[in-house]
Amino acid sequence: MATSNQAQPGILKKSNKKVAIISFVLIFLFMAIASSFNSNSGNVKIREIYYPDTEGNIMQGMLYIPKGVSSAKPAPAIVNMHGGGDYMQSVGNFSIELSRRGYVVLSVNAYGSGSTDYVTGNVSSNAGDKSSSALRNDGGATVALEQLMSYNFVDKNNIGLIGHSMGGSYIANAALAHPNNVKAIMPWGSGSFIDMMKINDSGKFTFNVGYINAQNDEMVIFATRLRNTGDLLKDQSLMKFFGTGQPITAGQVYGSFDQKTARIIYTPNTSHIGNIINKTSIGSLVSYFETAMPTGTSLSPQDQVWMFKESFSILAMLSLLVFVISFSFVLIDSKVFGLIAAGGQQDLVQIGSISRLIGILLTILIPALTLHKIGLPLATLKASKFFPMNWANYLTWVSLVNAGFFLLVFLIWHFVYGKKHGGNLASYQLSTGDGKAFGNLRKILFTAGFAVLVILCMFFIVNLCFNLFKIDFRFWQFGIMPVTLRRFGYITGYLLSFLVIFGILNVVSVTLAGIGKDNGGKLSVFKQYGLSWLIGAGGFTILLLIYYIGLTVTHYPPLFFGYGPLPNGHPNSLVFSMKTTILVPAFTFASILNTALYRKTKNIYAGWFIAALFVSLVVISTNAFSY
Repeated sequence: MATSNQAQPGILKKSNKKVAIISFVLIFLFMAIASSFNSNSGNVKIREIYYPDTEGNIMQGMLYIPKGVSSAKPAPAIVNMHGGGDYMQSVGNFSIELSRRGYVVLSVNAYGSGSTDYVTGNVSSNAGDKSSSALRNDGGATVALEQLMSYNFVDKNNIGLIGHSMGGSYIANAALAHPNNVKAIMPWGSGSFIDMMKINDSGKFTFNVGYINAQNDEMVIFATRLRNTGDLLKDQSLMKFFGTGQPITAGQVYGSFDQKTARIIYTPNTSHIGNIINKTSIGSLVSYFETAMPTGTSLSPQDQVWMFKESFSILAMLSLLVFVISFSFVLIDSKVFGLIAAGGQQDLVQIGSISRLIGILLTILIPALTLHKIGLPLATLKASKFFPMNWANYLTWVSLVNAGFFLLVFLIWHFVYGKKHGGNLASYQLSTGDGKAFGNLRKILFTAGFAVLVILCMFFIVNLCFNLFKIDFRFWQFGIMPVTLRRFGYITGYLLSFLVIFGILNVVSVTLAGIGKDNGGKLSVFKQYGLSWLIGAGGFTILLLIYYIGLTVTHYPPLFFGYGPLPNGHPNSLVFSMKTTILVPAFTFASILNTALYRKTKNIYAGWFIAALFVSLVVISTNAFSY
């Protein structure tokens, strides 16, 4: 086999410099195209804004202003609120479709999300702390509503609010705080808002109320304890809220839009987070507001473009991945960083095919078996200054536990088999050539500097694209977000954790799974990438498929485990399953980077450090503060 510094990965046929340049250009081309769909070909002005609440806390939002809107020609306006612990980009598709129809939209980050200040009371994931007038039990929705009302280009008689999940309660509370200024609200996928409808007199809501009750919405199933969300339409309390003695008919208007007493439920065939990328859900929301507060648009509710924005964002994300790999190769081929490549192929412990298969299966099954069972107890631990984001903590800690299991399996294998067949630091790739523990320290430090430079360049591009185009690299729930200096200050705990996690994963991948064995040819390349992906994301992918196939077929969530005071089903078990839509792409991205760098350098530390840095930055930029 050729030495690693000479070898060229099969997926990159051209020179590394050319590939880096082409992929760099494609990143900005695809992001520009995605941005054009986001801004309706420039007909919607999108501005990132910051504004204070009454206590001086700073809120972050994205303001969409359609062309032609002014103080002389004000337009209807809508506040768009994400769910608990989420962030505004995750519900951006609704902002796209509303703004291109002439609505001013203020999409806002709740307290603790994005660049909005965190305020005590855990308001990013709960309904706030009533003890503070600034919080108003709504995560900042009232402040956003008041901000919108301050604009002269907003039609004060036609203001609405939309909110996902906990955001549904946020906007309802904001509307109840300003009932004379709100024309219509539409929570969607909000079990907490269902409770509000059940316990409150409908007359208290002096504005139109719409609700999206997806057929497979697992969080509604938790909140109502129904086997099927369709049974909600037969609920006596909800029927009373709608002013009918008969089961509610989906899509039928109860009351009057003109008198602001309209009540309507839509039931698209999708899930809690599936609403975000579902044409029927988005079309229902658009149709509702076109009836409640019309703009006179000629666009039909099914005339939607958000999917094109998502598609070109995916292409930009793939181009970013190719750029990072090719840019890394350019650096490795340079005199400065050539040191990080191994001087030659190091011998690996020979392992039988059956043992290798067992090793691979264990690395796939352990994450699948522990995500819920270990995750639920870990989710009872409180956030701290070192680990300040709840869901980032839970997923990081579960990954650490999995890495601990991997390490245990590896140590057993080492003492039973590996040590007797030449297993040592060098054959496990931890020694870089001199046989000493962790090898050449200078080479490891150079590798760390290399990883920092590569990831710094990557996130410079991510931040630059956000500033230029006002969008992030995204598909559905997974996003590669810009990293602010403020959030970067909280990376330490997560980075140390993922350094441990990927260090163990890499050793296990190279030894037990045979990632380090390269016989040449395309089959060997695909085998290495495939095995690396199975170890990094295979278990989570199995869970994702089981969960969403089961949910779609039965309309009831699989893997709905009980814990503690909720033995019949804990909501965190559902959230853990939904988080696989983030875990799978995140670990897929990391595993491809990891494998490409190992194939190029035969230096286990290169991919290890880059993968740990990448996942840590994704974690700290996409989760809400909760400490």
